[in-house]
Amino acid sequence: MGRWLMTGWAVPVLLALALGACASGGPIPSPGPAPGPDVGQPGTSPGFPGVSRGGRFPRYTEAIKQISLRGGHLGWGGVEVGMTFRQAELAVGRRLPGLGSSSQDELCGYYVLEAEVLRQTLRLEFDAKGGESRLKAIWLPLSDPREPRGVPSTLEIVRALKARFPRLIYVPSPHAPELAESVNPRPLYRLDKGGMFFVEPRQGVYFGEICVD
Repeated sequence: MGRWLMTGWAVPVLLALALGACASGGPIPSPGPAPGPDVGQPGTSPGFPGVSRGGRFPRYTEAIKQISLRGGHLGWGGVEVGMTFRQAELAVGRRLPGLGSSSQDELCGYYVLEAEVLRQTLRLEFDAKGGESRLKAIWLPLSDPREPRGVPSTLEIVRALKARFPRLIYVPSPHAPELAESVNPRPLYRLDKGGMFFVEPRQGVYFGEICVD
């Protein structure tokens, strides 16, 4: 399959399909998790209910409910796309693993690190190794070894996403434009206010300025 760069509206660029959404860093947040999404965003309530003593959110739907959208920036647990590395550390409230030793994603060229936020593992993808490196995308894993099935289905994940963001718009694959949303095992969506979501049940939900095959 070809390479896609998912950042917003679909526009062909070289060998990729780029979907662009502008992201800019906001003011440095205070340490610790940020409050819920913008007033008027449906689908969740402020705070982070449902955290169990054993770590992780016990249900994948609870983790999806915590995806925030503020000022056009998607985020999770106070960490938002567009933040600098330092701003992300302040949002988490502790140091993150250094980008100098992080692996580089071959598809986008982003530098990837793992961080635990509210006892939930996130994969954070930055556009450079140092300086004013900015967060471009977030992977939210949803598989849970404690669950009998282990991995939620595409349909279950999409239902939870649409409950959180009712205005999600399905983006057909340029490689199979006739493939209907209902039968697409790895669907892609854009949000009317900016931002992209890619559903990959084995890995979770990928959102922000994302790159997918």
